[in-house]
Amino acid sequence: MSAGAPPDLGALAQRAAALWRVALSRPVHPAGCTCMGHFLIPAMNARDMEADILDYMRGRYAAEGIGVLVALLDARAAGREATDIPAQPFRAWLLRLPDDGADPTAVGRFLADLLATLESFDRPAGPQGSGLICI
Repeated sequence: MSAGAPPDLGALAQRAAALWRVALSRPVHPAGCTCMGHFLIPAMNARDMEADILDYMRGRYAAEGIGVLVALLDARAAGREATDIPAQPFRAWLLRLPDDGADPTAVGRFLADLLATLESFDRPAGPQGSGLICI
């Protein structure tokens, strides 16, 4: 990508969807961590993890006054809360974003922020641990 060229939103969405799969594919925390779906199942709860990430990002965008991203994340949250099984899984939603008609600059910002978060999950554990922090 050349300087000043708009980001390839499709490529960003593909990368985010791939990293989402990676983040969910391995346990990065011991059984019993508050991010787990169940004490004895060492797997990430995708629904809770999605909600946590998007809720954090929504608050950040609201504080920065980026209304288009707040609205985008509110719409996703509303769809997620309308049923126990979202009509569209998170990966599918991510892949659809570039073609949804939302402001491309805002979508690019969201995808870049999401990529930074998901890439931190894929870091090997070291003195600082993984990038995933549970409260």
